[in-house]
Amino acid sequence: MKINAQITILASYDDSISMKVYDKTSGTTFLDMTLTREQFINATMNRLGNTDVESAHVCNLDKIGKTMEMQTLEFEMPEGSEYHDKETAMEIAKEKCPDGWTPDLGFSSQNSFFTKVKMKSNSRYARTTIRRWV
Repeated sequence: MKINAQITILASYDDSISMKVYDKTSGTTFLDMTLTREQFINATMNRLGNTDVESAHVCNLDKIGKTMEMQTLEFEMPEGSEYHDKETAMEIAKEKCPDGWTPDLGFSSQNSFFTKVKMKSNSRYARTTIRRWV
């Protein structure tokens, strides 16, 4: 499968090199590797193939090449909960999120919690982004 990818290579002061591969279509990083300085030099400058790496982490392979869609999920917060109750908002977001979608559970945006006038009273709501890959 051919993908539209980007790579990030960062060196740190502890003599390690971090490499990340990002799929632009799905908007996800799927490979995160760490190399020692010696491993990086062997692979790039000495042209040594199949060089060992310090660590490698692969994730989100099911999303590669798919297009990410986003929508907003808004829901009413229960009576008696604190205004910025992130824990309750996370649980409700997981419950109300449609099948096949994944909710963002940060609730740290300025727009995450808001008040709506509903039948002459103020009701508290929360909002988050939900995503799916098709």
